[in-house]
Amino acid sequence: MLAGFLAAMRVLAPDATLTSCVPFPLAPLMRRFPAISWRPYDRETRRRCIADSDVWLGLGGSPFQHALSRWFVDHLLEEASHCRAENKPMFYLGVGIQSAAELTSPDVRRLLAQAAAIWTRDAESANHVAGAGVAKVEAAADLAHLFFREQPPPPAKPGRFCVVPNFDYGSWPGQTAALEAVNHFQPAERVWLAQETRLLPGAERALHAALPAAEQSRWSLVDPELPGAPLADVLGRWPSGEWLLTARYHAALAGAWAGSKIVVIATNEKLRTAAQELGVPMIAPDADRVTVERAISNATAMRMTSEAQPQTKDQRPKTRDPGNTRSENLTCSQRVWEFKDSSSVTAGTNIPSNKTVDPASRAFEACREVFAAAKVFAAAKT
Repeated sequence: MLAGFLAAMRVLAPDATLTSCVPFPLAPLMRRFPAISWRPYDRETRRRCIADSDVWLGLGGSPFQHALSRWFVDHLLEEASHCRAENKPMFYLGVGIQSAAELTSPDVRRLLAQAAAIWTRDAESANHVAGAGVAKVEAAADLAHLFFREQPPPPAKPGRFCVVPNFDYGSWPGQTAALEAVNHFQPAERVWLAQETRLLPGAERALHAALPAAEQSRWSLVDPELPGAPLADVLGRWPSGEWLLTARYHAALAGAWAGSKIVVIATNEKLRTAAQELGVPMIAPDADRVTVERAISNATAMRMTSEAQPQTKDQRPKTRDPGNTRSENLTCSQRVWEFKDSSSVTAGTNIPSNKTVDPASRAFEACREVFAAAKVFAAAKT
């Protein structure tokens, strides 16, 4: 999703400067996303980044989920406190809701109340956010579609069956039944695809390691990650298959762009929504063999296309005030972005409505709308 956002920024704001404070090693991020100035995740650096910018943008993911850990909600509460102190508006772009229950938390309600506007990655998330009392919310699409439009994954390989299991620190209750169902299709190759490279309980690597020896020998564990390498290089190693059984949201999107026959294991509302938006079968985590076989049989090869393309740098209209020589500044703190723009926009301009249909164009238009709203707030300060 970050790669997709940066693709949109290259068109909408190619002169923007971006900084990000993250609690992770900086060197791999510097190599993968050199357009961003990566900085350490201490409180003072984060406060200073917000103070030096005009608009805060929470980018992608499921930022309000806290069933397993509160760390990101606590992070957002600190960011919201800095934004109130510095009088910075807060936006969210391309975000999803993992469960409607997460929005009932008083802390999450305070974050939603402080949001100036929210663009979700799907309609169901927008409905939940609107139901929580947010007036300015609009359904868009996941930002990863922008990256996949520029850099599609390898086409689905006939005869290959890919499984991407993830059960968030739990077990896969229907694992035996699902793997027995796969046998029915007699795949020439079986790939246990690790979207998550870490050895986390309930994630791909741990589940593969726990397979019975005979079953494990049938499945090749594939991890396409190359630490610090450009994301396009990593995607080039993605083993797209004729069939894809996935409990990962972005693996489902990659499968759609690759032309796979997809079945989603609906472990949460996010994945149920992904299946509905893609129009693919879904199964419960504990589905029996007959149910899994039927779902796989009903899956048809996806064909994800995008009719509308964003304007290139040379095509877009000239909107910058030639008398203003300030460059834009965009700063983030882990999925959190602030934006400073120099273009002149009339304060009070409405955020445009979403008119596009295909997901990549919906995502691009949401980026355009965030950019326009940011200019409104920047102009109102000057």
